[in-house]
Amino acid sequence: MAIALLDCDFAVVGIGVTPRVELADAAGLAVDNGVVVNEHLQTSAPDIFAAGDVARAWHSFYDTRIRVEHWANALHQGPIAARSMLGEAASYDRLPYFFSDQYDVGMEYSGYAPRWDAVVLRGAPESGAFLAFWLKDDRVIAGMNVNVWDVNEHVQALIRARRLVDVDDLLDPDVPLDALAAESAKAA
Repeated sequence: MAIALLDCDFAVVGIGVTPRVELADAAGLAVDNGVVVNEHLQTSAPDIFAAGDVARAWHSFYDTRIRVEHWANALHQGPIAARSMLGEAASYDRLPYFFSDQYDVGMEYSGYAPRWDAVVLRGAPESGAFLAFWLKDDRVIAGMNVNVWDVNEHVQALIRARRLVDVDDLLDPDVPLDALAAESAKAA
C-alpha cells in the first residue's frame, strides 16, 4: 500500500463501526463483519433480508462482499430488499458512495479502494477545491471530490469503465472530466 503525506488544516477520518449482529447471530444467520447477504440482500435464511450498514452485501462489480457505513446505502438498499422480497430479480450494484459536509468543506467519495498504487490530485488542495483519484494499475478505482460539484457521475463512469487512464489527462483541470469519462465509456 502506498503512503502519501499531505499537509492540511484538518483531516476527517472514518474509523467505522462494529455492526450489531447479535440478533442475526442468535437466529442462526451467517455473519461476518455484518449480516452476510447476496446481491438481492437475502440472508442465509431465504425469507430474511438485510439492508443498510449492517448488511455485508455481495457486490457483483467488485466480486466481493462490501459493507458501507453511510445512511445513503440504507436509503438505496431498502427498495432493492423490498423488491427482492416481492420476488423481483432486483440486485444491488450501486458503487459504494458516501458524502460528508464539515463546516465549509463538502466531499463526495465513490468507489472501493482496499488497495491502490497511487492517489493523484486534480486541482490545488490549498485552494480548498480539488479531486482525488485512487489508482490501481492505472485504472481509477475510487474518487473523491472536495468542494467540486456535479462531477460525481463522471467519477463513477471512470470507475465503472475499468479502463486505463492517461494520468496526465486525469490531473489536467483543462481536460474536461466528462470527456475523460465519455472516452472511457466508449472504450469499454
